[in-house]
Formats: sequence, C-alpha cells, structure tokens
Amino acid sequence: MNIITFRVTDEEKTVIQALADLNGLSLSEFAKTKLLERLENQVDMALYEQAIKSHELNDESISYQELFRELGL
Repeated sequence: MNIITFRVTDEEKTVIQALADLNGLSLSEFAKTKLLERLENQVDMALYEQAIKSHELNDESISYQELFRELGL
C-alpha cells in the first residue's frame, strides 16, 4: 500500500478530523474516501459532457406525439 502526504494548517486538520469523527472514520479513511468521491464525480461529469456533445451531433430525439404515433397510442 502506498502513502500520500499533504500539508494542512492546524485549523484545516481540526475541521477534517471533526468531520472524520462525525462519520465514524479515521482521518486517513475519511480523506481517501472524500478524495476518491470527488474524482469519481469529475469523471462522471466529463462522461456526461461527452455524451451531451455526442447527442447534439446526432440528435435522434422525437416528441411525445411522435412517440405515441409510433406506438399506435
């Protein structure tokens, strides 16, 4: 297992430790979890933006009325 170190002020450490305690996690586990969640959110947003651009280039949307007609409703 690898170790990553970063510097924080005393105040930042106090806040991070309090949040870790509130969540029942060690400081290390809390920091790792929050970092990975944030990175996952960034990946999700990048994939969403890519999908939107792709959709805009090849928009195959239809209206509700067209859908109902196609389904015979």
